[in-house]
Amino acid sequence: MAVERDIDVLLDGLVRPDDLQEDCLLNRIVRPNARCEYGREHRFEEIRTVSDYQRNVPIVTYSDIERQIARIAGGEPGVLTAEPVRRFFATSGSTGAAKLVPVTSSLIADKARAFGVYWGLLFQSHPDADSGKVVGNFSDSAGGGKVASGLPLTSEGAYWNAVGAATQKRGRSPLPKSVSQIADSDSRYYTVARILLEEDVSLLMALNPSTLLLLFRKLNAYAEDLIRDVERGGLRSDLAVSAEVRGHIAARYPGNPARASQLRKLMRSTDPALAAHEVWPTLKLVVSWRSPMQQPYLRLLEPHLASIPQRDYILMASEGVIAIPTEDRTSGGVLATPFHFYEFIPEEDVGSSSPRVLLASELEVGRSYVVLLSTTAGLYRYNIGDVVRVTGMKGRTPVVEFLHRSGSTCSITGEKLTEEQVVQAMSAVVPRFGLAVEGFTLHPALDGFPHYTLLLEPSGSPTADELRAFLRAFDVELAERNIEYSAKRRSERLGPPDLWVVKRGSYDARRRSRIAAGANDAQIKPVHLTRNARFSADFEVSERVTGA
Repeated sequence: MAVERDIDVLLDGLVRPDDLQEDCLLNRIVRPNARCEYGREHRFEEIRTVSDYQRNVPIVTYSDIERQIARIAGGEPGVLTAEPVRRFFATSGSTGAAKLVPVTSSLIADKARAFGVYWGLLFQSHPDADSGKVVGNFSDSAGGGKVASGLPLTSEGAYWNAVGAATQKRGRSPLPKSVSQIADSDSRYYTVARILLEEDVSLLMALNPSTLLLLFRKLNAYAEDLIRDVERGGLRSDLAVSAEVRGHIAARYPGNPARASQLRKLMRSTDPALAAHEVWPTLKLVVSWRSPMQQPYLRLLEPHLASIPQRDYILMASEGVIAIPTEDRTSGGVLATPFHFYEFIPEEDVGSSSPRVLLASELEVGRSYVVLLSTTAGLYRYNIGDVVRVTGMKGRTPVVEFLHRSGSTCSITGEKLTEEQVVQAMSAVVPRFGLAVEGFTLHPALDGFPHYTLLLEPSGSPTADELRAFLRAFDVELAERNIEYSAKRRSERLGPPDLWVVKRGSYDARRRSRIAAGANDAQIKPVHLTRNARFSADFEVSERVTGA
């Protein structure tokens, strides 16, 4: 079968990544596109080696090829690829504005093959994971539209949901599409929990572990109502769901007193009252992101999952696949060498006019790199903006995990928040409340359900009510500037930010401390966004305002 062949290619090629990469670059990316405009400009027909490619083709970011992508969106063929572009994926840009990622049939085929390898290896390790219901991602996906030429424009998630997610190929999900389209978050999670309580779930997948955590918390928050629905059948009358959803549940789940009795017994024996590993004794595997930024969620999931095996999901972006996880309870996986061509810039070289560029076999364990991606959809030496860390080697192929976005960004649940967005949000809110702010910094909260903490040093003495209103307005302004932040907040996968008022003079004291330690005063820049969850440890906090 094709999947088994692709698995063999990946695994057999672990000892010779350079061979796989050169073959992918020359035969699947360069030669097929030699006659497109970009290929002619950069003399693809002369390229015979990887070195030729690196000499002829420049490293680019989205802004460098935005004009060409706009032309493609307008209907012009043969710009970045000889193959027609069939659609576009929308993804957040560095300023929050949507980027358009061109998608060819070849790119879809490449990703589908990578998904096949991922799931094939997973089910080789866990053959009983498809013995029951296989439940895929059940959070809402963005809708779609069209670009000027009429080609479809959607999120990648919406595309794969439409054509059939990879998780659905091994077992039919009990969740109809109408459930994922429930707009009200409470109603959607309640409905998902209601359905799954009467199903033998063997594999549960959600890209964001926060989605799973939220499901389990809703399961416990509404336990009595849910068990009553299981016992009597149907769905609670006050939920904001469609008649289609109600009809589906009424017909399929007309009442199950025996199951309700089982659930009531569980509520008396565990903490949390309804723990996933006891609610679904058939659950054999849980799949979600496991990058370092997700660790707060994963720690909070432990009481629910106990010893159930967990595996990271495939490391990917709208632009392409990066790594394929092959082991449980680890972050990241082996570089997906058969599917795209990869180059790497050491993170410390980012911003250099002539950065070092390394191939897969040249990476070092423990070092961090920015990924350059070349694909069959017209991205050539494209700086994807993702920073990965090499955690090991399989043969001569690196095992990489996602760390963060390059530059001054932070992403807890995939929101890709930028420092510019934080500054813009603060600039919009401060005049509204008549505050003068001496310093502010946003960072991930160290404890609790993952959310952000805003450190603020106001020059005045705002009241507690004013601070609460200020915090709400700041949250709204962030959502206005970042579509992913807005989506995660609306879906409750990201908690509301807290505000910590720091002692007067704290930011000036921090600056003076850094100068005393040898920093150049002219080079000290304010930190308005950091990924360091312990950033606030250096400050004396005088007041805390929660966003709950």
